[in-house]
Amino acid sequence: MKTKQNQGLFDCSRRDFVKVAGLGAAAMAIPGLIRNASAAPASGISQEVITTDVLIVGGGIAATFAAIKAKKNGVDVTIVDKGTVGRSGLSPFFGSFRMFKESSSITREQYIEAVSKAGNYLNRRDYLEMYMDDSADIAEEFLSWGVGEQLRGGHGSTYRGQIIKNDIRLIERTMITELFKKNGKIAGAIGFPMEEDRAVIIKAKAVVLCSGSGALKTPGFPCNNITHDGDAMSYRIGAEITGKEFCDFHWTHWEDPGDMYGNWERHSFNAISPGVHTLSSGRRPQARSMALQAHNGNIPFFMRGRSGGSGERPSGTPTGGDTGERPDAAGGVRRAPAGVRSLDLPIVWGSTAGMSSHKCEGIFPKGNKCSSSIPGLFAAGDALFTGGATYSSGGSSASGSAVQGARAGRYAAEYVKENKQQNISDSELAQSKERIFAPRTSEKGFSPIWVTQVLQGIMVPYYVINIKKQIRLEAALSNVEFLREQFAPNLLANDTHQLRLAHETRNMLLNSEMKLRAGLMRTETRGDHYREDYPDTDDKNWLAWIIITKDGDNMKLTRRAIPGAWKPQR
Repeated sequence: MKTKQNQGLFDCSRRDFVKVAGLGAAAMAIPGLIRNASAAPASGISQEVITTDVLIVGGGIAATFAAIKAKKNGVDVTIVDKGTVGRSGLSPFFGSFRMFKESSSITREQYIEAVSKAGNYLNRRDYLEMYMDDSADIAEEFLSWGVGEQLRGGHGSTYRGQIIKNDIRLIERTMITELFKKNGKIAGAIGFPMEEDRAVIIKAKAVVLCSGSGALKTPGFPCNNITHDGDAMSYRIGAEITGKEFCDFHWTHWEDPGDMYGNWERHSFNAISPGVHTLSSGRRPQARSMALQAHNGNIPFFMRGRSGGSGERPSGTPTGGDTGERPDAAGGVRRAPAGVRSLDLPIVWGSTAGMSSHKCEGIFPKGNKCSSSIPGLFAAGDALFTGGATYSSGGSSASGSAVQGARAGRYAAEYVKENKQQNISDSELAQSKERIFAPRTSEKGFSPIWVTQVLQGIMVPYYVINIKKQIRLEAALSNVEFLREQFAPNLLANDTHQLRLAHETRNMLLNSEMKLRAGLMRTETRGDHYREDYPDTDDKNWLAWIIITKDGDNMKLTRRAIPGAWKPQR
């Protein structure tokens, strides 16, 4: 018979505890059990009800364009952002705005083939054509907002000005935690503000998720406040999610890896200048080789730059972004990639742990109107999977998000004109409110910060999330499942800040499970997915997406082949 060490709410056997404790003695030596002196029933928490036609979740360039286009199509629009518009998520990391223009040097057909090849043929070609059709016009409109040479801090004031100019309702510092679905259609959402215990209920005919992607809150890259909230909310109401096996390869400095903006300043605060995008399809395998060199014992890894003689890039040199140059001792040129202050310092690979490349994970589009498998639920930008197995059209993240946001806003407006508001009963609202505020109303529970630290210990090592192998993925999955079952239902929050952390921790746990299961299922190496035990690309079996859906209490993964017309011509 299994001996329990704690009774009631926190039943945890010694075997279970040892199982997790083996992940890291420092993290697990003192469990993060805390108490809540201000616990109160959810029934006593006030609520505010807002009715709108279209709800936009997020506050970056995709959300701003979505809101403006929906409003101009004659519907009522509300934007809700967990942070502040243009200054949270990856918005401050805005470094370029590219567009496509057909020319004598690259035709439309050549561009489609180049991007498809770079994305390992898993990119959504219909959304690539959307980008090609709209990006030049969107660039012109964006510049008309007066962004000019605005540099530090992203474009928050510009976005806010456009939102106010178009009389769009804006709610900031409010976290949306659940989506409502009624009769199979979107009915709205619920969340809470950062400053007080209050439920914000938004009844809407359509929701556009522009909430970005997510990571595991590791330092070294400006992505440690995005936590896959949109993916998690969508999954829980039955939407199709994909791309979770593809993980970004980026780096940071050895000396001060947490100085995210200092290390990446040359990229982050570059001037905005639309221009024709050019491709380099070999980027990702070279970036991945950094990890492989370390994995095979070739450490420490030092930046070597590019020689001015042959023009060849040394194996393992990071690529991407705007680069600086300086002469080397041999009279050539050494190029420093974005994110690298010194070519002579070793680097730390894997600073974006838990994040996929832009648009390489998220809601799987149903058709070419930025819609999901749930009627009334739309998505744009990094919340919508369109990019393939890697960042296949580097430099176009911001412009691509703007294009998709504009389209999603227009399509959402068209949808609400043809569909009525789905009613949500008072009992459903009360149940949702109880779920959201459970960490605030419990008298004792586990610190979300502590659980997140344990999760990072499981997932962040490069040999789990990037250089993958079945036995390591299965071990990590077993421990993530344990965290989900044992601790996620028992998180505690002493204030609304901790309440936000509790929901983010649950979302990161869910997405970690998705990533591990998808990584196990894809038995090949493709783009940003590398399997040590399956190092070859398998086009015969894996020119396909892995679709993740909720099946009762289980997670269901299925394989969906890409259209025949999108397959490479051999």
